[in-house]
Amino acid sequence: MSESASKLRVLARPAFENRRDNPYNWLLYSGLRARGVLVEEYGARNLFCGRYDVCHVHWPESTFNASLLEALATTQALLRALDWLRGRGTKLVWTAHNLRAHERRFAREEEAFWTQFVARVDGFIALSEASLELTRQRFPELARRPAFVVPHPHYRGEYPDGVARSQARVRLGLGQDAQVVLFFGRVLEYKNVPELIRTVRALPRSVDGREVTLLVAGRPYDRGTEQAVLRAADGDQRIRLHLRFVPREDAQLFFRAANLVALPYREILNSGSAVLGLGFDRPVLMPRLGAGQELERLIGREWVHLYDELRPESLCEALARARALPPVTDGRQLAPLDPSAVVSGTLSAYQSLVLPALPSRLRELSALSAGVYP
Repeated sequence: MSESASKLRVLARPAFENRRDNPYNWLLYSGLRARGVLVEEYGARNLFCGRYDVCHVHWPESTFNASLLEALATTQALLRALDWLRGRGTKLVWTAHNLRAHERRFAREEEAFWTQFVARVDGFIALSEASLELTRQRFPELARRPAFVVPHPHYRGEYPDGVARSQARVRLGLGQDAQVVLFFGRVLEYKNVPELIRTVRALPRSVDGREVTLLVAGRPYDRGTEQAVLRAADGDQRIRLHLRFVPREDAQLFFRAANLVALPYREILNSGSAVLGLGFDRPVLMPRLGAGQELERLIGREWVHLYDELRPESLCEALARARALPPVTDGRQLAPLDPSAVVSGTLSAYQSLVLPALPSRLRELSALSAGVYP
């Protein structure tokens, strides 16, 4: 470990507490701890009792998907905490997972928060080149702030994964010869699940001699979203709906049963669902938006299929290409998303922000190694 890494102190929001819901943060911060970085969970006790070089914030907009009262209380508390930390010399790093709350329920209040939050950002991390540019377009004031491209880590090994395809299909009541398309994750309006259902229903009963089945696995955001999905399915036996929370130990059933993971999102910046599917050796079909093209370049066209418009033809083509892939691999295709590379990129980003006393040439080399874009 480097001496500079061993002296870094990071307050992360969140750090480890959301591992069961999303292993992203745990993979990142456990890796940083292994490099000698002191990482602590954001909270009142740590906030006011410690001194930190970096406060690293993820998903600050998420409470705007809940109630307005909760959102205002949480975000105002965050802003005041950031003022306290930055007044003590802490640098604010934001990872731009999203550029606005998914539900957009309180647009005016959310926009007021973003204006105040972005003004405090000292540097930000984008998960792809495309999302870096989209972030700068959304927030032009970030154009002159340090920016770093650090890809989303894969989740291979983080979820239980010991079920063969044949076993998974038996447990889910699926035919062994079916071509299975999977949508997995929280069913939100922008994810456009009814359109995916309509696309599957527009296919012939049999494609290349085998029936196509769509699995929709995940809890709807609200009753209206659930009703839209039910209306689109309209009792079609090819559409299998599991509209409930899926425990992490059961995720393997759905992914291992599938031939293809479909993400019919109307808009997308980054996609943890795509990365999760790839970690289970499943190719993904997703729109040519946000990080899609970069994921295709990194992992390969045989694993990432992009579309400009979701049509039965694009779904059939993706299924045909998926049949050429083995149901289980050694995971080498995921090497560009290895968590250790993500840890290295994030550490370099921190160092380039908190070591201003370095000679100018060393600062330049540090920035280049981090993928910093001045």
